[in-house]
Amino acid sequence: MSEIRQRWRLVFARGEEARYLAHLDAVRLWERAFRRGEIPVATSEGFSPRPKLIFAAPLQLGMLAEHELADMYLAERLTAPDLRARLQAGMPRGYSLVDLHDVWIGEPALAPQLAAADYRMTLLNVEQARLEEAADQLMAAEKLPRERRKEARTIPYDLRPLVLGLRVGPADSAALPPDATASTSASLWVRLRHTQDRGSGRAEEVVTALADLMGMAARVPGAEDGETVSEPVQAEPAPATDGQAPIVESMATFVESLPATRAIEIVRPVRERLWLAGELVSGEHAPVDPSGA
Repeated sequence: MSEIRQRWRLVFARGEEARYLAHLDAVRLWERAFRRGEIPVATSEGFSPRPKLIFAAPLQLGMLAEHELADMYLAERLTAPDLRARLQAGMPRGYSLVDLHDVWIGEPALAPQLAAADYRMTLLNVEQARLEEAADQLMAAEKLPRERRKEARTIPYDLRPLVLGLRVGPADSAALPPDATASTSASLWVRLRHTQDRGSGRAEEVVTALADLMGMAARVPGAEDGETVSEPVQAEPAPATDGQAPIVESMATFVESLPATRAIEIVRPVRERLWLAGELVSGEHAPVDPSGA
């Protein structure tokens, strides 16, 4: 392991060209950029030393980003103008440098300092007024029992304490596909808890929960299969009468019978910013109260 002489915190954005890059592929591109820029990055120990670049939190496939964080450790000291020039000369395609800060080497690790993340999305096939009602219900709920699937396991959790703020507004016309209309679209902004010890929220889980409150399905990005479709909450089928079959034989039959426009779709999800714990103390960055109180 090379000796660490300097630690820089990089603030960067991810655009269209890189939105479908897996995290490990992105890491390799960043390492290549360091070699191109002849940046003296410190390396880790072991038989296969790697450049010491620590990302605050991986980005999901398909997610754009405007204010991501990563800590880079150098074996030689560089000035800010010199490092900026070297980085910009070899930045991976689809990434741009927003800012950089010289950080004390002994400061705690970056990831445990994360407190929250802000997301914004354009949602299709939903009216703004209905989405606002569902958002109010979600924020007023004491608990939101949900489940996550991890490999072969299903893990129960409570989504409500992970949602710190929620806002609904008109859809961004620039983000709408050509065949979409503003009357059946809306924008959603959400601030989610993002911690290692108390759990982290996911933007698509909030959309799924809102869809459930409206009795709708949600088509959301999936990390493995490209997309997953949540099923709407549905009452038990009506009992058969006079020897007739139930009105709805199964949930699968009900979902198949839904028109395509009944599924809420996420368009251009963006992670606007990652917040560290100290940055959320002031009132300026306090979680948004959608009620306006």
